[in-house]
Amino acid sequence: MMRAEPWQTAEVCGPKKAQSLEKPVVVKALLKKAKHPLLVVGANSLTEQTRKKSMIDYFIEFSENWNIPIVATAQTIKAFKEKGFKNVYSHNAMEITYLLTDPEWMVAPKKGPHDLVMTFGFPYYMEWLMLSALVNFSTEMKTVSLGRYFQPHASWSFPNLKKQKWNDALKEILTKNGGKK
Repeated sequence: MMRAEPWQTAEVCGPKKAQSLEKPVVVKALLKKAKHPLLVVGANSLTEQTRKKSMIDYFIEFSENWNIPIVATAQTIKAFKEKGFKNVYSHNAMEITYLLTDPEWMVAPKKGPHDLVMTFGFPYYMEWLMLSALVNFSTEMKTVSLGRYFQPHASWSFPNLKKQKWNDALKEILTKNGGKK
């Protein structure tokens, strides 16, 4: 059974808690409604894999299918650039969090402010803080945590999942959301 409780038990959020992302098809609905989604990818994505595919490859395919810009933090930008991916920008984690709280800021000029932000690849405690800032200081922004562990400050988050179920969920997101596989 999947739990929708914070992975670190001492972490208690405020009165509003993330909705559990039990069905990955929900991401499709969120993306269809979003005018300017954004994917923020941290350094842990360099070491994480989904089956035989690296997370960098997964996110490149995801970005190309949905035309979503990616903000890569830390040394992650290098991995995207080495693969020849162009729709990627670089900011550090705290800087991008701060910028996203500004309703006028946008990563790509003339695209408009971001209304849906998906995160992946950060240490649990860091993502917790980033999502806490976004939930408290951004206006009308929805957030989705794509990691394996429940992030209560996101609008949507996977419950705590075993690696196999998480891999299946990511595959389903790519497939049901216009992916080629």
